[in-house]
Amino acid sequence: MRKRMMTLTLFICVSFALSGCGKASKQEIIESEYYQKLQDQNKKLSQDLKKSRAREDSLDKKIKEIHEYTGDQKLASYKKEVAGSTISKTDFVRIQKGKVYKSFAVTNEPVCKFVKNIVQNSYRIIGLTVTDLREKYHGNIYSYALIDEDNTTYEFKVYGNSYIVFDQIPENVYCFNNASVIGDGLIDAVNVKHYPSYLERLADASLIITDQKLKFNETAVQVSDLLQNAKADKKKHDTAKWTEYRFYTQGTLTSLSISEEGTSFCITDKKGSQKFYTASEKSLSKIKKLLK
Repeated sequence: MRKRMMTLTLFICVSFALSGCGKASKQEIIESEYYQKLQDQNKKLSQDLKKSRAREDSLDKKIKEIHEYTGDQKLASYKKEVAGSTISKTDFVRIQKGKVYKSFAVTNEPVCKFVKNIVQNSYRIIGLTVTDLREKYHGNIYSYALIDEDNTTYEFKVYGNSYIVFDQIPENVYCFNNASVIGDGLIDAVNVKHYPSYLERLADASLIITDQKLKFNETAVQVSDLLQNAKADKKKHDTAKWTEYRFYTQGTLTSLSISEEGTSFCITDKKGSQKFYTASEKSLSKIKKLLK
């Protein structure tokens, strides 16, 4: 930089001196010894600058490779640690434009197991950067945090449907198909969708959760189809001993409780209001097998 300033200063001085006399033409300035020396110096500085940039690019590339390699090592360590741990709780957060929008925490074993599986089976994606993800998916980001029995926390962000960036490995982008499904189901949507009936809401559920199992939208659609011919039941029933299945549709919980005997079932909405229906024994039997 100092050399460059000196060269520029000399050039200005020479130009001023020659033009100030009113005797030197533009061609004479160009052909002058001073000008030629300045040209040589500028050429040398330009070549030095190109070499410096090349060295910096090479160094940046090596640093990136080191980050990627150490990131993969860190994830391998995560996978080993998570495999041998008991995840007791998982926190979920929706992030929108850099701010926390909604959060949800669960201790449900099937949910924790699914998120644990994301860590254990994610793989690195080449050609995508964290900057790319932030620009494309700034409105659709979830933060997941697995907490084991020793309070060790494993945190990562899910961009779009499947892209993952671990908080402790910020240089690398990983992938796990449908990683966003837990956030999609449990956390309130930005714009709450209204459904004409409980069947449409069930069919749009991302998750079906019990204390033993976790099912996804494909099963929810099948359950909804099997209940299409259900009829309203005016009787009130005690559902305390009925089997409950919790359907989560963009943060909205709808419970389906099925009687162990008979053909009755109950739909409980997010406000706790109950409605009873009857369906064929065959349909309810198929539903129980789907949700088993």
